[in-house]
Amino acid sequence: MPSIYAPDLSEDKNIITVKGEEFHHLINVKRIKSRETVKLNSGAGLIAEGKLTEVTKDYAVIEITKREKFPFPERPFAIAFALLKNRNDELVIEKCTELGVTAFYPLLTDYSVRAPSKNTVSRFERLALSAIKQCDNPWLPRISEPLPLKEAVKKLSAEDWKPVLCSEQRPAQRISDLPNNLKPCFIIGPEGGFREEEFSFFADQDIPSISLCNLITRAETAAIAAAAQFAALICSKE
Repeated sequence: MPSIYAPDLSEDKNIITVKGEEFHHLINVKRIKSRETVKLNSGAGLIAEGKLTEVTKDYAVIEITKREKFPFPERPFAIAFALLKNRNDELVIEKCTELGVTAFYPLLTDYSVRAPSKNTVSRFERLALSAIKQCDNPWLPRISEPLPLKEAVKKLSAEDWKPVLCSEQRPAQRISDLPNNLKPCFIIGPEGGFREEEFSFFADQDIPSISLCNLITRAETAAIAAAAQFAALICSKE
């Protein structure tokens, strides 16, 4: 069943009008016809089904037939990651959204290989939007503007996240060793790793370090592994 993003979907709204990109995707890409059923995702905890009742050249009308409300995750988690080359950071956004990450914080570090552009955040938002429609994640992740490492850590603390460094340095905890009440934001470095001065900053800020596996991984692999391991940990305790 095709899925569209419907931010105006609500618990008491029975008719939704679809315009713009979502209309184009529904009619011209998926080629949905009148009376066929589609799925709607609010990105804010509501997923519904409805029938297409009207199609014009500019918009479509959907009548809601079923809806379900999902609470915000009890144990939200975030990913802070250095911008990567070859658009590998797009893979981070897509796959980590599929795994339930609720916020992303792009980082500028000493060894970052790519500077942000004016379109970086909007591009990431489009990827996250596509991912929630693909996997039926009812919560669209929030994406921060790229920030230098120290500013980002300050922002994380102000927003009640607990930064957790994913590092190949030893000794380090495993993800299962983290306290149950922790609201973690996993920090992923660039391909070149962090400088010693950056590691010293993490130590000064009392930021714990975890190891994801016994091997050295690429940055995008580390981000996806952190999200997958924490998502599995949450599921194991439900």
